Amino acid sequence: MKSDASLQDLLNPEDIEAAFKSVAGTSGEFSETCATLRLDPVRDFRFSDLRNVDFSMADLRGFDFRGADLRGSYGTDIIFDSSTNFEGADLQGSCFASYYREFLLFKENPMAARMYRTLLEGDPFEISGWLHERYRNQRERHSILKKADRETAAILCQKLLADDIDLTKRTDLFYFLRSITTSRIELRELMLSIFARQSENTSLIEKFTTIASSLHGHDPDVRGFIIQLCTAKSPRVRLSAFKASANIGIFMQNFEKMKELFLCPENVGIRKQLILEAAISLGRHHVASVNRAALLSDVEGEDVLDLPELFEDAAGTKISTAIRDRLVSIEARLNPDGASRKKASAKSSPVTIPIIYERQAEVLCSAPVLRTIFARDKPVQSMAAKARIAARQEREKKQMAEELVRIKTWIVRNSP
Repeated sequence: MKSDASLQDLLNPEDIEAAFKSVAGTSGEFSETCATLRLDPVRDFRFSDLRNVDFSMADLRGFDFRGADLRGSYGTDIIFDSSTNFEGADLQGSCFASYYREFLLFKENPMAARMYRTLLEGDPFEISGWLHERYRNQRERHSILKKADRETAAILCQKLLADDIDLTKRTDLFYFLRSITTSRIELRELMLSIFARQSENTSLIEKFTTIASSLHGHDPDVRGFIIQLCTAKSPRVRLSAFKASANIGIFMQNFEKMKELFLCPENVGIRKQLILEAAISLGRHHVASVNRAALLSDVEGEDVLDLPELFEDAAGTKISTAIRDRLVSIEARLNPDGASRKKASAKSSPVTIPIIYERQAEVLCSAPVLRTIFARDKPVQSMAAKARIAARQEREKKQMAEELVRIKTWIVRNSP
């Protein structure tokens, strides 16, 4: 029987104050809070109000949430299974809803397990065909799956999306993401469930972020989920989420917030990786322009400048000096004679700081996410850098065409 009595009526005020002080001294994580308050997992959470609670890192096996209000609850790295009691609980919009639908289906429908094995063990292209037939209202060839109503089929697909590892099947499932959920709330529940139970499965979350953003980037729930993934524990997942946010416009629409998030210290490795990859794709001179040691091969991540360090005179001077020293060293090996070395050194013109800055700008406007920031913060430099890259590519294309003509001419002239 529900009681309308307040907490103050039920407990001694001193006990309440002591409990608040104890909780204030914790990290705020659900498990630590429970341990501090000495709550009993089997008894103290029945019919409780746990709306919008973050259950991250919690081991909920053996917990009894019977009749509890868990609407909107979420988290990452949550452990729960059949020993977690959700009977009669309100799970709407929570990370537990999709799991509990699966649990009830397999408990109540003996055919569900057999149907799921057919999906799980089936040939990827055969399953892809079934998905297209089922969700495009065409005639189905899979006799066992003809017996699955829309709700059953949707639940089986949702479970397959989280469990299976085949890329072809998963891509098709993401394609029909809206079709295999009956509402926006169910779609949100599916995403929260995947994140809660599979956050350590970097490959899955990475694929989800990439494919879902491409196919469902207009969906506000998908967009919100991608923003959430920008704070994931895995750097690979964060990188995928940042790329997706830039590709579908989330980054620019929430520019200041997303920029601050991207520039936080924990993402320094991501930034340097993007800078180095962009520099390598542009050429060895660009690698030198973002490398303190100005080495053109075997560049280590720690040697790459971070975004705030680019266009700095001190960093530019170090790079210029390193390039000059490297050129002098090369000339010394090629010209061991002292006079020749001195003459060669005099002819050597080290790369100037303005040239280094131009190359750094070209790197930034070529790197994912970074180009979004660069275009917004320094539009004139960004446009100039793009123009230089386009002109260089056009020259290279022209040179290749001319070389091809020379080769063809030579072949014609020298053919018997």
